[in-house]
Amino acid sequence: MIYFFGKAVLLSSAIWLVVSGFYHNTNSVGMVQLFIVPQVNDLPLVLTQKGYATPGGDSIYIDVLRFYISRVQLKNKNGALFQEKDSYHLFDAEEDGHRIFTVDKVPVGTYDSLFFCVGTDSLTNISGVMGGDLDPLKGMYWTWNSGYINIKLEGRSALCKTKTNRFEFHVGGYMPPNTTVRRVALPIKKVKIRANKSTNLPVIADLGRFFGAIQLSQINLVMTPSPKAARVADDFKKIFRTSE
Repeated sequence: MIYFFGKAVLLSSAIWLVVSGFYHNTNSVGMVQLFIVPQVNDLPLVLTQKGYATPGGDSIYIDVLRFYISRVQLKNKNGALFQEKDSYHLFDAEEDGHRIFTVDKVPVGTYDSLFFCVGTDSLTNISGVMGGDLDPLKGMYWTWNSGYINIKLEGRSALCKTKTNRFEFHVGGYMPPNTTVRRVALPIKKVKIRANKSTNLPVIADLGRFFGAIQLSQINLVMTPSPKAARVADDFKKIFRTSE
């Protein structure tokens, strides 16, 4: 027995369960295909070449968008919570293959809430070099700081009084008071999981919400754990919503 967000967690070889009595064997599980759909102000995200208007009449260009999603959870209509095991996924807007994540061994049932964290927890950061999406070769690891970059967002805007008008947000940090992992909670429209079947679950990541919350003229360069990094993490978690 371990504890996660203050609740007892029962571990089995097939699935992680958070509410006692919520158990299904491997013959009554399905899969979720979690689609991350990047947008800016409801428009599809096109890296580098397309400018997106701001309320002030400026244009923002996005060159890089990467972030970690971890601790994916689904809550069913009875309140039971499923948590994906070894739950770490790297989203990279430059690669289509890094926009869809498979969450398997989800117990059959109807789910109405989705939870996940943006970033990686402290245990992952202190565990040394890992593989898969956590491989430092993915460009999301600070070798000088021995920790993961949770969010990497780069681009250009005339609002940035920097060289070539660039903004760079490399957001990380797992030590208080500047921790930057953030939990996201989203309602979903009764997603039904069937045995041995795959169910699609799209999640929109609209950067317009981020740029509407942050002032690029004042905050445009974040490269180390800091209060500014924590502020950026707070604003970034607002970009997510489920599709209508």
